Amino acid sequence: MKQGPTIADVIERIRGLSASMGGVFSYGDLFNAIASGSAIKNKRMIKRLTREGVLFKVQRGYYVTKKPDLPSLACRLKPSVYVSMDSALAMNGIIGTVPEGTVSAVGPEIRKRTVEIPWGTIRFFSIKKYLIFGVSSLPNGVRIADNEKAYLDMLYFHAKGARFAIDPIHEVNVRKLNHKKLKKYLSFYRNPKFVRFVKGLADENT
Repeated sequence: MKQGPTIADVIERIRGLSASMGGVFSYGDLFNAIASGSAIKNKRMIKRLTREGVLFKVQRGYYVTKKPDLPSLACRLKPSVYVSMDSALAMNGIIGTVPEGTVSAVGPEIRKRTVEIPWGTIRFFSIKKYLIFGVSSLPNGVRIADNEKAYLDMLYFHAKGARFAIDPIHEVNVRKLNHKKLKKYLSFYRNPKFVRFVKGLADENT
């Protein structure tokens, strides 16, 4: 009778896959990695890996290894979101303060606003679908806002009371932004008060 993989075999497989997957695994990913030939055996192996600290269960259907890539986790948990605001601006060198251990992600119809794991926190922000633009995908599948959209998102949610690791009004190097693109993006917003607010900030910093 053919024996299934040992726990050592499975751990080695997961470690081999972890770098390319950002340390984030769906239930289906783990079933394929374990490949015991039995759904019951796969489930038992996942429970054992979780119990022994190899995996950490984030929510139903998703697990991570130690110190996973938080942007990857955000986009796997909610495929419609994109990394934005302080997180995107820090990744792109527009702000000097990196919000360590926290990722800000934006998407439509977000219900659960915060996901916390031992290695960090993901903050989800809900936005209307018509305000989703200026987003591209990185090679690892993470969707991220460009600098101008990240800045507008940050001001948008700051105006709604959200707080960040930096002051979005005074600590963003607006001179590094493409003001032509910023103006184009701003034309999509339907709140005249917000539009005037952003234009005033742009004028002060140019």
